[in-house]
Amino acid sequence: MNSQFIQEASEACFNGCCSSPFSSHSLSQKSEELEFSVITSGASFLTRDIKFTSQYSLPPLRTSFYDLITAFPDYLQTNQADHLRSTEYQNLSSSSKHVFGQQQPLFSYSQFQQISESDSKPSLLTLSCKQVTSGKEMLSFSSQETRFQSRLRKRIMGFMNLEESEYDMILTQDRCSAFKIVAELYSFKTNPNLLTVYNYEDEAVQEMIRISEKKGIKPESADFSWPSTEILSEKLKRKITKSKRRRKEDKRGLFVFPLQSLVTGASYSYSWMSLAHENKWHVLLDTSALGSKDMETLGLSLFQPDFLICSFTEVLGQDNHPSGFGCLFVKKSSSHALTQEPKLITNPGNLTVVKAAEIENDEITLERGFLEEDHKDHTSATEIVEQEEEDKAMIEFRGLDHADSLGLILLSRRSKSLILWLLRALMSLQHPGSHQEDRPLVKIYGPKTTKQSRGPSVSFNIFDWQGEKVDPLMVEKLAEREKIGLRCVYLQKIRIGNKRSGEVRGKRQDMSLRVSMVSVGLGFMTNFDDVFRVWGFVSRFLDADFVEKEKWRKKAMEKNK
Repeated sequence: MNSQFIQEASEACFNGCCSSPFSSHSLSQKSEELEFSVITSGASFLTRDIKFTSQYSLPPLRTSFYDLITAFPDYLQTNQADHLRSTEYQNLSSSSKHVFGQQQPLFSYSQFQQISESDSKPSLLTLSCKQVTSGKEMLSFSSQETRFQSRLRKRIMGFMNLEESEYDMILTQDRCSAFKIVAELYSFKTNPNLLTVYNYEDEAVQEMIRISEKKGIKPESADFSWPSTEILSEKLKRKITKSKRRRKEDKRGLFVFPLQSLVTGASYSYSWMSLAHENKWHVLLDTSALGSKDMETLGLSLFQPDFLICSFTEVLGQDNHPSGFGCLFVKKSSSHALTQEPKLITNPGNLTVVKAAEIENDEITLERGFLEEDHKDHTSATEIVEQEEEDKAMIEFRGLDHADSLGLILLSRRSKSLILWLLRALMSLQHPGSHQEDRPLVKIYGPKTTKQSRGPSVSFNIFDWQGEKVDPLMVEKLAEREKIGLRCVYLQKIRIGNKRSGEVRGKRQDMSLRVSMVSVGLGFMTNFDDVFRVWGFVSRFLDADFVEKEKWRKKAMEKNK
């Protein structure tokens, strides 16, 4: 690949889709052109193990983009995603805060703007809530559909690669509500076990655990190694296969399993689901950490989880009116595992399901009423087809359409390029003093190389020049101030043996740890500008004065409170 080709390709990308986050980095400076010629004459500067000891030593945006496409030439084939972002998700250009995380939008911002401005509505759909008392009532409620609800269900199930003949779909207020419903309705009385596989604290899973404990269940969890955060396989295998006295027809309990960690990006083998099924567990598959098209890689005909949970956001980056819903899919042949005894429900308020309906303006409502009531007996087949086409055109699920148009290969290629570049970039930051032992600014937890399959998330901690961990909560607040989507998270069920490292130094062996850290996840419309801003923000912590000033500011704020 020659430098002229890279420059032409990247200039095409920079026409409106990758604006510089730092005004001091002018893209027209001659020094950048010279820097570019040096970089592209050889390998990527990050692969050459170059260290950066100051935020001012970082190359600017365009130079760094040249580095990305030098290290990952296939990224250039994903410019269709950049075009979609600049034309359909314009609201993300000024803030990357809401880009991060595996959120799948139903609609694009451009579509939202067109409809909401013409109708003066802040949303494209409306949700109505209903409490249910049993699994039977819940499934019955979900089967009563309008034309729009039927179309929504078919579109989502097609997107999730699920067969309508095999699964029922229930909408919930959010992802956490879906977990609560399963916890309340699952037949723990005859299947008295709960086993979860999460290396981080998850609010929805914690709610499920609390509900099960109220029912007398003693939940168990997988354990994870440090600092790779991989599953301790032998321990988990023993928990899945342990013998227990039970009637032959009873299943062992509920096995709650994500294919990836939403925090560290660690990927887990599909075979855990097979092992659980072989040992009579019901399997709940949590797809929250998966990318937009990753369900296409899952051979559902082989694994067929009994329950499956996901969520959708209405529009990405919608600050004023964020909305969306969770989805709970129940395998028809496993619906008997949902109890029909209301007395076993710990909190009836948890059993709230929703229905989505399109928001219509008065003109369309009247026209429909005219067709449905006044012409009920003599509407022609042609008129019915035309009306259905009009309904379909009213609300397109353009966010899902965009993911389908990009496809699994392109989205995976793009995500892998960005997350691996960010990993390398973060590990290139080092405190000054190269004559002494290495003092990296950032420590990464979880998979770090291409040898391991990983999701588009990375977790890390920032350490000052004295080796002290910077409070992840403070990092989150500072990032929020800059509209950058970092968040403080907590790893859990971490087991350490003889090896001591970082913040676990001095702890006794074989101890279960809870560790705070910073996490960032790449989402459906993340671009290079976003990950570059993360790198630039983290590099500020190389300045000892910056860190100390923020520590004092935090103490002053806490004192005032």
